This record gives sequence, structure tokens and C-alpha cells, in this order.
Amino acid sequence: MDMIEVTVEQVIRRPLAEVSRQFGDVRHHAANRVHPKLTFEILSEQGDTIRFRQHVSLLGIRQTDEIVQQRRADGSLYSDIVSGTNEGSIITQAFAPEGDAATRVVFTIKIPAKGVKRLLKPFFAAAIRKTVRDAFAEDRYDLEERGYRPA
Repeated sequence: MDMIEVTVEQVIRRPLAEVSRQFGDVRHHAANRVHPKLTFEILSEQGDTIRFRQHVSLLGIRQTDEIVQQRRADGSLYSDIVSGTNEGSIITQAFAPEGDAATRVVFTIKIPAKGVKRLLKPFFAAAIRKTVRDAFAEDRYDLEERGYRPA
């Protein structure tokens, strides 16, 4: 299947454990509006797995997805989009130390290029890249400036 794949990396000046925890803390993101353009609705949570609904507009198209996010043993996050606009997509977020007090985050999303997304693949890839970069800036602000506090 034809896929749109986007990878974005960012260094955040906070320790790895804190960055990894914040990125996976959907409750914190929802309660504190870390990403003003995204809304989250928690559906269930059990151990290292959380199921939630996410709403976002991309290229003016309102998108709603149901996501199952799992924290893996190495601390990375793996998300399946199980239903919605981007069903069949996979998101991975990996974390690595960058010196003593910073963390490199590597975010990768793979989205099936179907319908209008197939026709406008470069535009969707660019819009996704911008959305992810904006979200990184918001997470960086939450961690470095505001001071992340777990939900």
C-alpha cells in the first residue's frame, strides 16, 4: 500500500525520563491543552496502554481518529490508529539522551495514502510535517518553560 511517511526530530532540554513520560501522558495533554489545535478524549487506560480519540484539522479537513498507544519496554511509544480518518496509520516516538539533561525525540508517522491523500500526497506530507513541528514546539514549551507536572 502507498504510504505517506513523515519523520521529525527535536531536542528538548529536559531529562529523558521526563520527556518520555510527558509525551505519553495523554491525560496531561488533554487537561492542560498542551496542543491547542488538538483535542483528546480518553476512552480507556490499562497499564502501559491508553485508548483515546483525537480531533485535528489538517489542510482544513476535520479529522477524528481512535488511537491505541502503548509504551514499550524501551520507553518508546507505539500508536495504532484503529479507526477514523487515518485508520491503518502507525505512529512511533523514540527517545534518546542528548548529553546529560536533554533528550532527542524522533517522531515518525506512516499514513495510508488513499483517496484525496493519494492525489495530494506531497501537500499532506508537508501539512503533517508542519503540524508535528508545531506540536514539538508546544511540547518543548510545556517541558522547558511551563514545567510539566504529571496528570
